[in-house]
Amino acid sequence: MDLNWLALSYHSVGVFAANLISVILTIFLLSKKNKTPTTWWLAMMFLGYSFMLFGYVMAYSVNASWGAYHRFFTSCAMFGNAGMIGFAYTFPRLDQPKEAKIAIPLSFTLLLVTFTDFVYTGSRLEIIYNFTAHFYTFDYGAQHAIALLLTQIFPLTILIRKTIRYSAYDGFFSKWISKPVSPSGYPMFLLSRFCVGWIKFINPKGEDAKACKSFVKAIIIFLFIAALNVLNKSGIVTYDLYAFGFSNVTLVICFYFVITYLNNSPEPTTFMVKLVGVSLVTVLLVLGFVGNITLSLSEEEYDNQKRTEILGSKPFLLNKQYDQVAEDIEYIIRKPVDSDSFSKNLKIEYNRHPDQLNIERVLSEQKKVQDFALKELLTEILKKNGRSLKTNTPTQGEEDEALSRFSKTKAYGNLNSSSQNDLNRLYRTADKRYTHFDFIMKNVKYEVGFSYDEYRKHTHRNTIKLIYIIFSTSLLILIIFPRFFHSSLVKPLNDLLSGVTKVNEGNLEIQVPIKVQDEIGYLAGSFNSMVYSIKEARKELEDYAVNLEKKVKERTREVQEKMDEVQKLKIQQDGDYFLTSLLAKPLFFNANKSKLVPTEFVIHQKKKFEFKSKTADLGGDICITGTLKFGKPEDYKTYIMTLNGDAMGKSMQGAGGALVMGVVINAIMSRSASNKKVLDMKPEEWLTDIYYEVNSVFKSFNGTMVISATVLLIEEKSGEMFYFNAEHPATILYRDGKASFIEQELLLRKLGQESEFAFQVYKYQLEPGDIIILGSDGRDDINLTPNSKTRTINEDEFAILRTIEKTKGNIFKMEEALKEIGEITDDLSFLRVDFHRQEIREEIQNIQEEPISSKFEHEELEMRDDEDSLLDITEVYRQSKQLYQEGQVNEALAVLTKAHSVEPTNQKLNKLFGLMSFKGKDYATAVEVINHYLQMDPDTEEMWYYLSLSQKKMGRYLSSLEASKRVYQLHPDNINNLVNLSDLNRLTGNYDEAKVLSEKALELDPENQNARKILKYLEKA
Repeated sequence: MDLNWLALSYHSVGVFAANLISVILTIFLLSKKNKTPTTWWLAMMFLGYSFMLFGYVMAYSVNASWGAYHRFFTSCAMFGNAGMIGFAYTFPRLDQPKEAKIAIPLSFTLLLVTFTDFVYTGSRLEIIYNFTAHFYTFDYGAQHAIALLLTQIFPLTILIRKTIRYSAYDGFFSKWISKPVSPSGYPMFLLSRFCVGWIKFINPKGEDAKACKSFVKAIIIFLFIAALNVLNKSGIVTYDLYAFGFSNVTLVICFYFVITYLNNSPEPTTFMVKLVGVSLVTVLLVLGFVGNITLSLSEEEYDNQKRTEILGSKPFLLNKQYDQVAEDIEYIIRKPVDSDSFSKNLKIEYNRHPDQLNIERVLSEQKKVQDFALKELLTEILKKNGRSLKTNTPTQGEEDEALSRFSKTKAYGNLNSSSQNDLNRLYRTADKRYTHFDFIMKNVKYEVGFSYDEYRKHTHRNTIKLIYIIFSTSLLILIIFPRFFHSSLVKPLNDLLSGVTKVNEGNLEIQVPIKVQDEIGYLAGSFNSMVYSIKEARKELEDYAVNLEKKVKERTREVQEKMDEVQKLKIQQDGDYFLTSLLAKPLFFNANKSKLVPTEFVIHQKKKFEFKSKTADLGGDICITGTLKFGKPEDYKTYIMTLNGDAMGKSMQGAGGALVMGVVINAIMSRSASNKKVLDMKPEEWLTDIYYEVNSVFKSFNGTMVISATVLLIEEKSGEMFYFNAEHPATILYRDGKASFIEQELLLRKLGQESEFAFQVYKYQLEPGDIIILGSDGRDDINLTPNSKTRTINEDEFAILRTIEKTKGNIFKMEEALKEIGEITDDLSFLRVDFHRQEIREEIQNIQEEPISSKFEHEELEMRDDEDSLLDITEVYRQSKQLYQEGQVNEALAVLTKAHSVEPTNQKLNKLFGLMSFKGKDYATAVEVINHYLQMDPDTEEMWYYLSLSQKKMGRYLSSLEASKRVYQLHPDNINNLVNLSDLNRLTGNYDEAKVLSEKALELDPENQNARKILKYLEKA
């Protein structure tokens, strides 16, 4: 068979390797079972590119004119682009079906029309030979190169959109990416959408988004080739550069696409396919690069060989001894030094085959090259002159103008760049094709020509060897690698997988064979050891199953003994807690009786526990209030003392500190205020004395017990306030609906510590309506992330001010308000002082605080026996009842007070004592006794009601409101309490709630005058 037409060029190696990869990948994709639409489109893409690459293999290998028709194969890249568009729409899933239904058929139709036009037009054009590319072609296709570029940009935009769509984002711009309600929000909305889109594309989150971006990268590499093709067709880039870039970058593209597909395949892919595929592509990539380098060296070898022949023939050329020049030299042409590719001043000095070459043929072919190069410029010039190149011959002036303009273009520079240097390989056509090397000698340029066919044969000899190597290597990898990987990797893994399956089925006798002590062998050995351990464990379990009942009983007995021991310790500990709690509670006493400056406090210790069905709490927070008189007996001022403290430590340690503080402060208050005592000293002196006294007590514990505290003295008429703050949270002033701190810096260290600050009593002036709120550091120590593994403690000291403003200073609502922010992590206490509260105008007259039940009062006045009592309770009841019925309430209270001092824990006595204190208008005693009673028996509805009324009489409206709410929980339809609760809501400014409660009372009792009075007032408010 005559194969003279077969002459491989050095560009053949790279495109052959790339074509081989694309064909193998196409076959692999088409051979897959149960293919998804994504796989079909990807197979179509690689099939189209396989035809394209085959066209380039044909172009670089066929040294005959019919090789020009390789262009029809290379144009099949359009169908590859159509497959790429379909792949982009369906990978990883089809989420724009309507758009795809239009775009895919439309793009396929346009590309088919473009391909048909290319084939039809190209088949009618004159075939020319491109020396820089070393193949036959025809001058057509720049427009189609642009079409190829655009149809690669389109799938790129689809995959970029999908990357952005699939990527998650929760960053800075999140709050602005939702569509705004008002037009003013659109600028920020559009800016945020733009920035978020870029962020999602640059740093995608999510597997689908990352997979889409991987293929975006692959298409961007494709675009490099498409753009290079457009530049080449436009004459901006030489074909040598384009061919080199195409062959090498195509190898990179195939490699990257295979890796990307295997990593993000929408269908299951075996481990073997990944191993062999990556190995094949890697080897072919390396061989392609090595082949290009090898052939470049072969080209250099050819050039050096011809240069040597020329240099050896130079002396004979100068002496015109042409019979002595090298036999490979076909001709020698003499021309001016400044001649270019279109120069006509040529003279043939030597011609080995005169019948094949003459000056007319040389100039004729040169004219064809010139006309081809100037075609576009001549068309433009003749059109400007009102003529057409197809029907008119250009004048000499028009040709000179075109040549002048062409000499300034990049294409002209590319065409003549090599001829400017001595002995560079150039090409010439004169019926036959030649290579030639120019050199200058004695101000004359000589052109020495050689046979172009010999050059191609030289290249072919080396290229065909590399093609054989690439092809045979591919076969070896496809045949040998699967066998090697199967025996050394896949089979051991399958054996291991089979062993896992059998173990899952319950077979523990399996042993995975170990053939080679490599990583897989080590894994198999570890698996065998694990199976052995499981088998031994099963034997032990079977033994346990046989003797289970005996072992369970034995273990249950041991556990029960431990649990009993733990429970005893727990009961003992809770008993200690309960005793400490009982000792501490009476010390936290709101003894202030002033109506001008009422005080209320709430304490919620962090430690909660139960002891003998009683719930209690324990902690280090403490609140105490009282009344002191300063001056002379005939001229004194009344001051309200308030203390809020927080002892160091948790649970028992903190409770110990609070207990010590309570004892000391109550002792000081007892000696300072007992028997209506008037202190002949200044309030500042009294505060100074108690600071040093308390500080010395706590210092005696040598730093193991310290306490922070704020102590206030407020003159009940003028609002003059004296205080000191021993490292306690800042005092809060609530004035006109705004909360602020009184202290702005640390003034004193905790009690029990050495302080670098000198002790000082500070002064502040209150205004009518002011509210002072003291609180422990539990108000700030809020865990903002209670559901997170790591705690985030609030560091905003001003958060408490916003909370107080939200609750309007209601300390009983503070805990719930703080829980809305986060989790309370410490003891929590608040103490509120109202100075000359702005009372709501009392337009409701004669609202009667009626007994919750007359039967209850009657029963409490009945005589009864108490066998457990140390006193004769019957006698106490008889005396107090008789005195009460005779109107001697104070005498009755005296009897009960004496009895209470003997038995303060007798609940029956406390109930009667609390009721009598209320009837005798000794509301402070009533509050104290009833509070103590309710600690032991918290479900007595009537006592909560009397506690509410007593606190209301003392002006403690918030405390009264909380007690009334407890009655409402126990008995929602109690009419008297509904009226009381409605009135308390009115007094605290909760008009809506007050109205609802009064209306409910009227539903139950339409003739209730108190409820009507409240509603009448609320209508005016």
